Amino acid sequence: MLKRVPGPERRVVRTRAIDDLGPDDLPAFWDRLAAAGSPLVERDGADRGCVIATFCWRDPEGDARGSRTRHVYLDANGITDRSRPERAALTRLAGTDLWSLSIEVPENWRGAYRFIPRADQLSGPGDTPGWQWWRDVLAGARPDPFNPLPTRPVQAGDCSEAAMPAAPAQRWWTDRPGRGELHETTFPLSGTRRSVWIYEPPGLAARSRPVVVLFDGRTWAVDLPIAGAVDALGPAGHRVPLVVMVDSVGPELRTGELGCGPAFAAGLTAELLPWLRREWAVTDDPASTIVAGCSLGGLTACYLALTAPHVFGCAVSLSGSFWWPGSGPGVSFQDLVRAAAPSRSRFGIEVGTLEWMLVEPAREVRDLLVDAGHDVRYREFCGGHDALHWRDGLIGGIAAMLGPTQQ
Repeated sequence: MLKRVPGPERRVVRTRAIDDLGPDDLPAFWDRLAAAGSPLVERDGADRGCVIATFCWRDPEGDARGSRTRHVYLDANGITDRSRPERAALTRLAGTDLWSLSIEVPENWRGAYRFIPRADQLSGPGDTPGWQWWRDVLAGARPDPFNPLPTRPVQAGDCSEAAMPAAPAQRWWTDRPGRGELHETTFPLSGTRRSVWIYEPPGLAARSRPVVVLFDGRTWAVDLPIAGAVDALGPAGHRVPLVVMVDSVGPELRTGELGCGPAFAAGLTAELLPWLRREWAVTDDPASTIVAGCSLGGLTACYLALTAPHVFGCAVSLSGSFWWPGSGPGVSFQDLVRAAAPSRSRFGIEVGTLEWMLVEPAREVRDLLVDAGHDVRYREFCGGHDALHWRDGLIGGIAAMLGPTQQ
């Protein structure tokens, strides 16, 4: 598995939003925060392309005398580093219910964040597997009640969304529900029965339908439904696909299957796609057959377009885990790219500049694919390993792969 390394330093600062407050000022401060929305943002006087974001937590149990909360931490995607929780600790204003942290962030950052209030100090995982420890920690996390944007179910719990002043607008994402039909079925894929959600947008062709196979299907069918965004493709002049969302079932199975698992890949090409052609009238043209995913799903999307180009001619990868297989056995994904036979597969790859473990591997894979003659669409966004970026990037990648209606 990938060895976690410390992230970049984030400057914690003093700020006008908090420094001059006293206990008597708190009622008016909470009123202002409710009206302005959280986090509070100030320009950084050093003008380094950053702003100062102040995150405030109001202790529901009151001040220090009556509260069991002794520590509050900020978990902000791409900004804080869970291996250094002390750098993301909020400070209580003496004698009040206000906890706050003012931290320097890029002015174009967008990301999910939440607070972790605790009676005990946050320490490392010890003998517990890192992913399990972090899930246990997040069980006590809370979104920001002063944030005006809707909360989102991101990575094991509800999160708030922060968008700094220069964060690019998201072109595709919408909270509107889809106008087409969403079907849920059970499919015995690669020896495991699992849910598969199929979204039929309105106006979809009756036959030879473009198709997108999307990993981590529950996220995109249930938690962060993308149906409404898919609907926007047609009015924007793009071809519209049938969207097939495949459930990952559980963490252990997901790691094996989406870690370039050959049995899973064979199940997709020899079981799922033939069934979709028979029952759902999808195309057999690789150029209109897209496989898409995020994180390990982004890795496997590229793996399929590389090793099964006769089926999947297009891959959309968001924050792909191109470090695979890390310190484990097996050749690297980069070696697979070097050894692959030439093909016409096309790749859409996006990665966050704040994903400090993923940027360089993604750039290396991009260069190798380009050198091998592949058509590669590559983009970097100011963010972390975050579904709040993936939701828009997936649709943008699909649009780029399918092209305009007149083609």
